[in-house]
Amino acid sequence: MAQDRRKIAALPFSVAGVACISILSAAYGASSAGGPGDDPVAAHTWSPANAPKGQHAPKLVPFRGGHALRCTPSRQTRIDLGQGRGDSLRLRGALMLAVVVQLEAVPKAKTPFISKWHCRQDGRSYELGVQPDRRVFFAVSGSGVYDKKAREIFSDHLLKVGACYSIVGVYEPGKQMAVYINGVPSGTLRSRVPDAIFDSETPVLLGNRPGAETDCGFDGLLAGAWIHSAAAKKETVVNWTKELDLTEPPETEFDDDRPLSPCRAITRGPKCHWFGYYDKLEFDPSCRYVLGMEVDFEHRSPRPDDVIKVGMVDLKDNDKWIELGESRAWCWQQGCMLQWRPGSKSEVLWNDRQGDRFVCHILDVTTRKKRTIPHPVYTVSPDGRTACAPDFRRVQDTRPGYGYRGLTDPHRDDLAPRDSGIFLIDLETGRSKLIVSLEDVVKIPYERGDLTKMKHWFNHLLINTDGARLEFLHRWQPPGKSGIAGTRMLTCNLDGSDLYVLDPHGQTSHFIWRDATHILAWSWHPKLGSGFILYTDKSHVVDIVGKGVMTQNGHNTYLPDADWILNDTYPDRQRRQHPYLYHVPTGERFWLGHFASPPEYRGEWRCDTHPRFSPDGKMVVVDSPHGGNGRQLYLIDISDIVTNPPKPKAKRNP
Repeated sequence: MAQDRRKIAALPFSVAGVACISILSAAYGASSAGGPGDDPVAAHTWSPANAPKGQHAPKLVPFRGGHALRCTPSRQTRIDLGQGRGDSLRLRGALMLAVVVQLEAVPKAKTPFISKWHCRQDGRSYELGVQPDRRVFFAVSGSGVYDKKAREIFSDHLLKVGACYSIVGVYEPGKQMAVYINGVPSGTLRSRVPDAIFDSETPVLLGNRPGAETDCGFDGLLAGAWIHSAAAKKETVVNWTKELDLTEPPETEFDDDRPLSPCRAITRGPKCHWFGYYDKLEFDPSCRYVLGMEVDFEHRSPRPDDVIKVGMVDLKDNDKWIELGESRAWCWQQGCMLQWRPGSKSEVLWNDRQGDRFVCHILDVTTRKKRTIPHPVYTVSPDGRTACAPDFRRVQDTRPGYGYRGLTDPHRDDLAPRDSGIFLIDLETGRSKLIVSLEDVVKIPYERGDLTKMKHWFNHLLINTDGARLEFLHRWQPPGKSGIAGTRMLTCNLDGSDLYVLDPHGQTSHFIWRDATHILAWSWHPKLGSGFILYTDKSHVVDIVGKGVMTQNGHNTYLPDADWILNDTYPDRQRRQHPYLYHVPTGERFWLGHFASPPEYRGEWRCDTHPRFSPDGKMVVVDSPHGGNGRQLYLIDISDIVTNPPKPKAKRNP
């Protein structure tokens, strides 16, 4: 038996001046062995001869032919390494931590395996552990606090309870942080990496930190721990993992034994087809016709003379493409605002450019009667009578790719013009009026500083479910610069009155009205962190939705049955996009597909899936280029999922 035991082999780390943190999982009989590298500043494995003792000492237990420490939250189990011999653990530049670990339970909160973090005032240096979503986290602070000089990386993969892993997290001062699990690269961070580790007096701990261990405690096995002051190359980590025979790939959040819902392409090449944004009505009320746009090129910005075709797919006639018109006012992300007119069985509308103005066409697809109003639209009220829109010239000037080419912003040199902002449009008469100006909104104080020297615009408008309130994003950037420096989410009445800053914290992204008074948005809140936050209009009431499940920004909507949220992800490291359904009552997620997005689909002309649902809530359409013939429309049948929702798990008797 002895010759069959796998040993934890030493890793020849030879990169000077680099810090690396490793958590190395013991498997197949790991016992005592040298540390994972040459000359570690600390190396710890355990056996009956050196089992730790003391009030908080974990219990020594047999583990895969060797021994490990059984850490539990209830006993506050930990080992205090102090500052090391001669303060050898007070490392600032180069660092590598290594542990051998196996989870015995999913943690209730962020749980450290090895840490020099937060046991003293302003005493954060580094920490590596696991989150409630079973992702590995690795944090480094250059200031002793969690501020702009601190960075944290999260693994792409998940740790299974009862399984062994080798996890390697790498910190290169000022260059990169990375995590590996079983030799698989599982996350890399290269932006704003701290230049050095803060030299705190916090002791280095293995296992649980003092404090609320019952909420933030490691429940599992620890078979070894090492600290180094050099980084391993990827090849070294992979080879060392192979020597441990830890070749089983780690779990991903996309692992699911349930079959995917049926999916088919409803448009085909050689021309490309897509719809654009996720918050528009793509299906007609009968669920037979699906709107789309057609273009004969990709991978560049639209030019003013580029014309796209507007049409619809007949799902009951062999997915026949029916042309409806054309547009010269469009962008890759949101198209030409093509959508069915709410309250109408046969009218569609879309934006276009005629002469020196942007306009909106309203077409009856049955009679082919078309009329044009002299103002473009963005969001339409539930009764189909009114619409709201920003100044698309302004949007194009400040955030190219979301406005329209062909017309110059007359206020481009004005940081916050009084004549530019949000317009209310009567879809019957075509009359429009300014209801919220940029000048007015900039006057509202911002909690993080003075906005008067920034250039401002409005984007992403949406009228609520009863047509009484409007939500919109106020964004800004330094003059002469590109990108988004900050964002506020506001709401108001449709006449512009009763203006309210609903999210003042600067990071609002995609959102949807759940009902007339609640908005679900990806954002950040000082008490909740980042996630999908449910806001109650005109109040400070907030709550997190999909905690531990909906952990990535995406394009979210509620199905007609508000128990279901339709959402997606941006491309992962393998360039795959993942639309999904989230069941609010049970917290279960159902993947709808894993669609490859080739690397040429980036930036302005990327192809987000932007999932849209049918009025009966049984079908979803996404945009995707995974078929190899350009972006096309794909129909996903979700009827089996939504008609057979998961049942809440029965609560155990106390």
